[in-house]
Amino acid sequence: MIRSAFVSSSTTLDSSTKLPVLVHWHRPFRRVCKSSWIISAVLCSFYTHCWSRSLTAFKVSRADGASFVCQGIFTPLVWLGFSSSNSEQEHTCADEFSIWVLWALSIFGHLFYYLINEFNGLHHKGYVPSRKRSTSPFDNILGPEISKSSSSMDSNSIQPSYSDDGFDNEEDDEHDERDAWPSISATIQKLKRIERPQGTLPMVSWYSQIVFSTGFDLLLSAHVFLGRFDARKMQSALIGKETKCNHQSDLPNPEGLFDFSECDTSSGSDFWFDFMSDCGDGFNSSYQVARLLAQPNLHVYTSSQSTKSRMVNILPRGKLLVIGGDLAYPDPTPENYEKRFFRTFEDALQPPPSFRRSHISIQKPAFPIKGCPLSSYDGPCTFLIPGNHDWFDGLATYTRYILSRDWLGGWLMPQKTSYFCLKLPRNWWVLGFDLALDDDIDIEQFTFFANAAKQMQPHHNAIIVTHVPHWVLDEYENHENDLKKENNLKELVKTHLRSKVRLRLAGDLHNYTRHSPVNNINTPGQRRTNAKDKPVLIVAGGGGAFAHPTHCFEEQIRVGEDQYVRECAYPSAKVSKNLSWLNLWQFRWRNWRFDILWAVSYFGMASSFFPLCGVYDDYLDNNSSQSFSGLLAWTLRRVLYLMSKIFVSGRVSLIFTIFIIGLTFGFTDKSHLNWRIRLSWSVLHALAHISSALLVLLFVECMAEFVMKEGIIASQNAGNTQSLSTGLASSIFDEYSAHFSHVLEDFHIVGNSTIFQPSEGILKSCRTDERLYEKVSSAFSWLYREAPLLKTALEVFDLPGAIGSTHLKMCKVLCAGDSPCTWSNEFMIYQQIDRLTILKYLSAIGLYFVIFAVPIAGNVFGSWLALSLNLFNCQYDEGFSSLRMEDYKNFLKFKIDCNGDLEMWAIGLKRVPKTWKKDPHWEGNRKEGTVTVPSWLLKTPSKWVPWRNSKKFLPEVIDHLKIKAESS
Repeated sequence: MIRSAFVSSSTTLDSSTKLPVLVHWHRPFRRVCKSSWIISAVLCSFYTHCWSRSLTAFKVSRADGASFVCQGIFTPLVWLGFSSSNSEQEHTCADEFSIWVLWALSIFGHLFYYLINEFNGLHHKGYVPSRKRSTSPFDNILGPEISKSSSSMDSNSIQPSYSDDGFDNEEDDEHDERDAWPSISATIQKLKRIERPQGTLPMVSWYSQIVFSTGFDLLLSAHVFLGRFDARKMQSALIGKETKCNHQSDLPNPEGLFDFSECDTSSGSDFWFDFMSDCGDGFNSSYQVARLLAQPNLHVYTSSQSTKSRMVNILPRGKLLVIGGDLAYPDPTPENYEKRFFRTFEDALQPPPSFRRSHISIQKPAFPIKGCPLSSYDGPCTFLIPGNHDWFDGLATYTRYILSRDWLGGWLMPQKTSYFCLKLPRNWWVLGFDLALDDDIDIEQFTFFANAAKQMQPHHNAIIVTHVPHWVLDEYENHENDLKKENNLKELVKTHLRSKVRLRLAGDLHNYTRHSPVNNINTPGQRRTNAKDKPVLIVAGGGGAFAHPTHCFEEQIRVGEDQYVRECAYPSAKVSKNLSWLNLWQFRWRNWRFDILWAVSYFGMASSFFPLCGVYDDYLDNNSSQSFSGLLAWTLRRVLYLMSKIFVSGRVSLIFTIFIIGLTFGFTDKSHLNWRIRLSWSVLHALAHISSALLVLLFVECMAEFVMKEGIIASQNAGNTQSLSTGLASSIFDEYSAHFSHVLEDFHIVGNSTIFQPSEGILKSCRTDERLYEKVSSAFSWLYREAPLLKTALEVFDLPGAIGSTHLKMCKVLCAGDSPCTWSNEFMIYQQIDRLTILKYLSAIGLYFVIFAVPIAGNVFGSWLALSLNLFNCQYDEGFSSLRMEDYKNFLKFKIDCNGDLEMWAIGLKRVPKTWKKDPHWEGNRKEGTVTVPSWLLKTPSKWVPWRNSKKFLPEVIDHLKIKAESS
């Protein structure tokens, strides 16, 4: 067997140690700045809480009303001599300068903490504060840095790098920021000696800017490259050349056929293999599925409806793991493959010590002894087909990381092409097809599988694996594209695989469904689940990606001329409907990156109407009784009027309105709705956004005139001009002058004092330094006396005053000569206003407009998605990708028993753990005797376990199927 050769070869590994790679300098710098802001904000709150205007000092005594917080903070400073000299009683108040002492001590203490960590080498990439250097003999084999989990001292080491590595991905900023700096929580973990996974990534945020780049890549691949170059043809050419060079062209087995028919069958034991699809999203869900697949024996629970009890089944790990595509989201970049796909499997089942990340395999499979058959290998193997997301770059990343690597964690990857044929024991075959982006196999694949089918006997059984479940999507699309999909594959099944296909597996949809053939849909009792000419259809795409609904798809479908009915769905249709309503209130905060689109679009639709001069007076004239019904009637009339003005005289607003209408129409699902319903539903969606933008416009403009009319903003008349100001800038500046300006005055006095006057005994170089200091001090003093920088800056942030003054100035021009200016602004008159005034007004009022508009827009869009999912059963992808749901995952485990029957267990995960810790029983760094034990022989092969044990994390059997073998 190859186990001994594999084990002995694993001890030869370069143990050279490389120096730690420091993080980018801006990371700790940003941390220091962030901490400085937090410290300053906290001290400002202490200042407002503890400052006494009557004492002009900080309260310390209970007699002055000091709280325990003020006493605890300022009493030590009073003891150190920072007492107030203006206080009548000694040592009862703290001097104002003491707050600056606190600020300086906090900042310098933080800097000191950072420098200590820097000198100790704690800021290198992959540093985990809670980890301790391992001194086990394992270090002699893997190198001194290997034992640090998730460390990336060496890019070719066994453990990958998942900390900050220079990619600066916006999705993992929050996670990497937390891991790159030793925080308080990390210090607590260090004290408790609890290790947690570092650099983990969250679920992909689809409604962010990354979506647009992915869509562009898809458009480029589908319409520019796909019809001109197909990577599958290059695979066939390269393999044919290799076979010819090796003088193996006369072999009966094609290059992509792998024979496992003799595995574990000598003693009559069962043969197990697993299936999963659509992995490589967030760490929590992807790792949980990979962890369960890596267990030597998986305990799953089956609920009994009759006895209301739970039975435990023990299912062993499969010899084979078949993955049905979409290996990493959202697009196939090296970063996503490493962080979202390989990292989860390597933490679940460790690769061998000889594994190097930069290695390119030219001779597969990677056995220590050449010429050994694959069936002699005792460890698990995996075979992977690409999905549509893997094809976005023309299969380049898939080719480099799957076809040119030997290991996916502890699973061996022997395949050389994106398609494969597996010969299993007891007359079963697994055929993995690559449909690319054109939803069909190419001629080279057709020839390959046609030749492989010649080795099948009439009583043999085949399992077809594709990525896209067209039997479900064709029904969803009303069979509009049936003639364009899988034409070559249908011909292959009809001719060379006729009466052999018993089961079809697919992913793409991130849920679980099973459809079985029936004679007549109206008579469910006449089902034929094991008919040779009508295979069972299973979708199992819950390998880690966000969950998809099941209620949007029909329970009764038609596949060609055959009728099928859905017998199982996970999550159930009822649960799926309930989950879709989460968009009502969760879309906004789960997809906050989408706010920039709402802000620009809403402000653009309302921009042609700023300012609405006299809108508040118009409201009072039309609703003098201030009734709620009058408010609704006035609002409805004005919104409809403004909407008509957009199309009659709008300029910028018309452009953005047309953009919103086109965007909503293009976003509405065209595959499931007919054109009339689609047009009506998209127009209603667009009208909801337009009305919301105009409602926010009316509210903001009414509030602006209300605060001016009610005197909330003080007005001053100077001749024929009128200016408004809240006095906010002046009040803040007066507060600064009374309590903080003396610090700068003291600095000015020190700079002009005689302390630094030159003397005859001072060296010339010292006099040069003094003159430089005097020049800097003089420039600072001039800025302090002459340039009102602080007051000017405060006036810039006085938004109510800026809105009031510019609103009156613009309305005075627009309403000159009693011209109507409330609901329409004449373009020629509008040109008389200077651009600086317009820019100042739009900038100030635009901030208030966006604050109100963005939440409304997000809720409108989320409500539209929820209604689309429940009323029309459409937008299944858009409606559930917004939720980024980690739960409701699934995978399959198959058994071929001694009779040749195929038995399937569908495993469901209702909840996925969100926090992890290192398994104390993990044996990844342990050895047996003098050689390293392969990870697939360990009882506890996975590195991380859930932070706490809970019944909701337990895997359960959601479906069970048995297909009888055909007798020879």
